Amino acid sequence: MIARTKIRGVILVGAALGAVFCVGASAGVAQAQGIAIAAAGGHPITGAPYSSVAEERHTQTLANGTNIDLVTAVTKQYRDAQGRTRMEHYSVHDGQTSETPILIEIVDPAAGVRYMLNPKLQKAQSYPLAEGRGQGVVTSSDSTAPVPVAAPTIRIGDGARPEVTHASLGTDSMLGVEVTGSRQTWTYPVGSRGNDQPITVVIETWRSNDLRFDMLRKQDDPRTGVVEWRVTQIDRVEPDASLFQVPPDYTIENRQ
Repeated sequence: MIARTKIRGVILVGAALGAVFCVGASAGVAQAQGIAIAAAGGHPITGAPYSSVAEERHTQTLANGTNIDLVTAVTKQYRDAQGRTRMEHYSVHDGQTSETPILIEIVDPAAGVRYMLNPKLQKAQSYPLAEGRGQGVVTSSDSTAPVPVAAPTIRIGDGARPEVTHASLGTDSMLGVEVTGSRQTWTYPVGSRGNDQPITVVIETWRSNDLRFDMLRKQDDPRTGVVEWRVTQIDRVEPDASLFQVPPDYTIENRQ
């Protein structure tokens, strides 16, 4: 399994997985998370509906010359004009994406509720949203911070902190959506991760300011290869309202 990176930005689902119906899909969901709905923060984004499909891909060249190119997760996302959101997480095995999502998350800021659905068991857990705090903002929780890799010797103090530089990449278009690009370069000094040479990690993000949504996030780390989360399909038509409701044949458990 690929080393977990913060480019995946899980802030709600990870906490819920320990109690998600013992479905045995925790690892798959953790892999699937290229995005997250901001936990109890921000305000719902209204008037900007969309439906999208995104893939997370891992590419790496090993020391013996072996090339790895693997889609590790697929996520379908929806947002309606009211700011309600839905995320469906699909596992990928041997290049085949599961037909049924392993986990679905629905957030309804107006109703003040978040649902975690298990399609296999047809069960849902209901969580209240903090009063006055919407959860309709689809964003990465921390797409700019690489995860340090454990090393035999680690230097501490200010000298161990990476040097971070920022650069604007201008504007472009992805799938007909105008996006603005940015790049962060993290350089870890010698000895900070047991390394005898500096380690450079590059993080690239392309964001739609109109949709307030990342279309591409890419982290290039020489220790783990390239992890890329990319929207492969997008439709800006209003999604069907039923997507933001728990199916009537599901059992709902209220949680606090």
